[in-house]
Amino acid sequence: MGCGGLLAKPREEHYQGGMLQNPQRQATQILPRWTHLPICLAFGAILSLIDRTDANWDLQNYHLYGPFALLNGRLGRDFFAAGYQGYFNPLADVPYFLAKCVFLPGSPRAVALLAGLPYGILVYIVLRLAPLFVPGYWAAFFAALFGLTGATTLSEVGTTYDDILFTDFVLLAMLVLMQQRRGAEALAGLLYGFGVALKLTAGLYALPLAGMAVILAAEHKPMRLVLFSAASGLGFAAGYGWWGWQLWVHYANPFYPMFGGLFHSLWAVPVNPRDARFFPKSLPQWLAYPFFWLQGRSYVVAEIRIRDPRFALAYVAALAGLWCIMRKRILPRPVLALWLFMVSGYLFWLFGFSILRYALPLEVLSGVFIASVLGVLWPQRRLAWGLASLAIFCLVVTKPMGWGRIGYGKALVTVPVPTLPPQALVLMSGRPVGFVLPYLARPDSRFVSLEELRAGTPEWRKLLEILAQRPSALLLMNSPGDALPVAAKLVDLKLRLQGQCMPIRSTVQFGIELCPLEPTF
Repeated sequence: MGCGGLLAKPREEHYQGGMLQNPQRQATQILPRWTHLPICLAFGAILSLIDRTDANWDLQNYHLYGPFALLNGRLGRDFFAAGYQGYFNPLADVPYFLAKCVFLPGSPRAVALLAGLPYGILVYIVLRLAPLFVPGYWAAFFAALFGLTGATTLSEVGTTYDDILFTDFVLLAMLVLMQQRRGAEALAGLLYGFGVALKLTAGLYALPLAGMAVILAAEHKPMRLVLFSAASGLGFAAGYGWWGWQLWVHYANPFYPMFGGLFHSLWAVPVNPRDARFFPKSLPQWLAYPFFWLQGRSYVVAEIRIRDPRFALAYVAALAGLWCIMRKRILPRPVLALWLFMVSGYLFWLFGFSILRYALPLEVLSGVFIASVLGVLWPQRRLAWGLASLAIFCLVVTKPMGWGRIGYGKALVTVPVPTLPPQALVLMSGRPVGFVLPYLARPDSRFVSLEELRAGTPEWRKLLEILAQRPSALLLMNSPGDALPVAAKLVDLKLRLQGQCMPIRSTVQFGIELCPLEPTF
């Protein structure tokens, strides 16, 4: 039996006129069946295994370096060794790093299997949520399938982007809210807050989830909202507080280097982490953005070419839902709560980032949302056929993204790598090179990025003090496109290249070199 078996066939008395009438009673039938979770976990693991080893750009940049730096106490020792992303909370990446670099370094297939577990959890949650909004067994199944096969979702199976992971927490919080039991708001808030701690972009869904909590509450709505908000804060503190404290101790900014205007740290550097590349470029795009990435071009909502009709279909469904509300159709509270979450979540995403990866909770629920609208407009007997047709259409039309994979016979870094001398100071230029550091670093080495280094800053003065002690200095380069700024900074630091550079061989980056430096004073 596949994951479709999770969808318990509801009794006809739960529906009237094609609409869900008693979702709470439906929930009591579905939620306790935890025995199906291993089936979905196995499905996610096998799908990840088929996709091969993750080698995306962010992994090469900071998803390996972050947990490596955490577990080896390198915070405050290195400086922007993986760019500003190297200071993100590394907690979500620790399991992958331990599996890949510590416990299973010679078993890439086992690592891939483990990396697919978050998607298996997502499959389980969505199959649990779908029947709470969609009448009919097969209609709920196809609604779940519709979203779970989205271009972004499938492309991220087995990767370290962590968008699937934070989506697990967002939708698990929604599932808890849907149970409408005592303390549901507190538990949902804890889960959601912890998800935000793992990846801050999950904060986009704070108000949409809070709105769901208010709509679903039968009484004491303000108190339920306060309870959800307070619990979210506690969940965030549990997942991020320990890391924020360490950043505060080192840099006087718990979100270093972000929010420099709020936390006036002497260590702040002039970086702008906000990625504004994917915002709509015209008024028509702002008004109907999902229709503009149907063309399958890159750098619309993602760096890579993508074509996915799911959001465009959800956009049409939202207009139909608005028409239903204007006609004063009586809607069950769960359906109204879902509509609020989807529409408000889209608006927060659109004005917050417009990066499709961060809309993954909306993508995986797109089929459920469309089905909930069709359930209002269509007889129940037509719903399953309509959703099956839409799911097949999307599977045919969708052009998924490819974030970079390598075969199981290849490794990110070919060992052995050059051996650093004791007390080595390694200056860095070009990205990504963070994935090399776990193989290259020594406990007494230090890595400093020249790209973020600015003359006159505390880090600059600290570097000059280190250089005055005549350490072994090297330059780690990744084929910098413009070598002039690097050369100028080496001159300012009274350093120059000495001898022959040593290549660091990789299957993903082909120009990484380690070059010895010597002082000119």
